[in-house]
Amino acid sequence: MIPKLWKYSVIILALFSLLSCARDRDVREWEYMPDMYRSPAVKPQQDNPDDTGHTMMRHPVANTIPRDMVPYPHTVGDTLAAHRLINPLRPGQEVLALGQEYYAIYCYPCHGSTGAGDGPIIPKMTKPPLLYTDKAIGWPDGRFYHILTMGQGNMPSYKSSIDQNTRWAIIHYVRALQKAARPTQEDIDRLKDLGYSEIPVAEKESK
Repeated sequence: MIPKLWKYSVIILALFSLLSCARDRDVREWEYMPDMYRSPAVKPQQDNPDDTGHTMMRHPVANTIPRDMVPYPHTVGDTLAAHRLINPLRPGQEVLALGQEYYAIYCYPCHGSTGAGDGPIIPKMTKPPLLYTDKAIGWPDGRFYHILTMGQGNMPSYKSSIDQNTRWAIIHYVRALQKAARPTQEDIDRLKDLGYSEIPVAEKESK
């Protein structure tokens, strides 16, 4: 009995296989799984046939953000950002080393090694303002962070290239460049105590 059933099963499977094969590509043959042979393809911008008035491309659910994204609530012209953003890092050897490393990558080409705006790309680009003017020294860290994040003038945004902590570290390094170019009397006295006899001071420039 069992051998006969096995024989009939083989015959049925063979017939099923023959019936399911298309002899003519323009003619739809019998399909075991509907829409597997010719599945519908809809482009993202096309209307959704199952939801009239909406496209196939869906918008993110409200109040959700992509994974690993850090929201930035301030816009380009937000003047309050400078005072709302506080540097969470304390200046130290590791922080300054990190800031120096990334300053050399992203800032040096335009701002130069000392912040004087004499980087190697400047002959072909507009010279940026000095980083050690009275105005720049008076800026809060949040102002520098906002510019690094959103860009300003010819300077592009670096929010997708430099992570948050590294941006703050770069600002600490810029502060170190400012002190090196425009040391206070306290800084000069401290350096003299360390054995330095001549302390170069950059010329003041209001622009």
